[in-house]
Amino acid sequence: MNKLKIIRNFCTNIKNETSKPLIDNIYKNILKDNFKTVEIKDCKNNRGLFYNPIESPTQTLSVINPKTNKPNIIFKEEPFISYPSIIKSNENICNHCLKEIKKKEEIKECEECKVCKYCSSECKEKSSIEYHSVLCKSTGSGFNYLEKHASIEKRRFPLLAGKILARMIMGYHLEKSSKSTWQPLQMLSFAKKPPPLEWKDDYLIFSRSLLKGMSESMKKKFDYDWFVRVMQILYLNTIGIDIDPNQQTTKMSSPESGIGLYLLTSFINHDCDPNAYIHFPDDHTMHLSPLKPINPGDEITISYTDTTKDLVDRRSQLFENYGFNCECKKCLNDLLIKKNK
Repeated sequence: MNKLKIIRNFCTNIKNETSKPLIDNIYKNILKDNFKTVEIKDCKNNRGLFYNPIESPTQTLSVINPKTNKPNIIFKEEPFISYPSIIKSNENICNHCLKEIKKKEEIKECEECKVCKYCSSECKEKSSIEYHSVLCKSTGSGFNYLEKHASIEKRRFPLLAGKILARMIMGYHLEKSSKSTWQPLQMLSFAKKPPPLEWKDDYLIFSRSLLKGMSESMKKKFDYDWFVRVMQILYLNTIGIDIDPNQQTTKMSSPESGIGLYLLTSFINHDCDPNAYIHFPDDHTMHLSPLKPINPGDEITISYTDTTKDLVDRRSQLFENYGFNCECKKCLNDLLIKKNK
């Protein structure tokens, strides 16, 4: 997610005017059909997501849809990658969409590895096309060793890095390009901080599990520098996934949550008094809904922290997790009240 001026920047060295058409095209691929509702624009926080309903350019979006009497949806987005909780049991969880499989007879199993389970043939096929064909144990992949490491160390990002690797390989195989994989990832913010020592341990297991048997050129492509960049992107942009059909406000994730990386959603900036919230009513598909009426041209914001906490706790958590001092209107107003006491 876009966090602050210090750590936010393009993950690309191409920043001049000649690169604008390329960047605009990547944004178009990230937006997909959502270009009818929102747009990515420059703002005081570098980049943000703005409400721009092309079909109703003067209409304010209400919180509740009067036709359905349910929260309006600004847009929905499937994750680039996701992974279930590494703390809770995943025995009856779809390995792709993270939805609970309530009946054993509904389970669709990978015929090759007999490990991955899916709630439907559609999820099974999507998984195979996007990443499982690379990570399946039957292909010689050691992803299961990476999973054991992540479970013991309670670190989920290496697993997501493994899925990103798989998506990139499948992209090269199916599309002969990185147009839908590495290119959009380079548009996301990343944590500009020295990699912690445990990332070296993570990469050691990562490379032994997933790079074994690859050509030298592929190993160079997915070297430690690549791994660090991916981890830096994940550090700022992942979202906790808690499937709850009844959620109607901001909800903070926990270590027990699933986790996902959402390309378009990563452009939504923070505010301690946000006008929108994310929720997962069905599966890992993210729904973005308004908390208050949103006018065309308004920037869409969500909260990265618990807005019920006081100024000091909010700012401390935001700085610790995302590296910035929040200067939203609520924080500045709370600061003024604090000074006047």
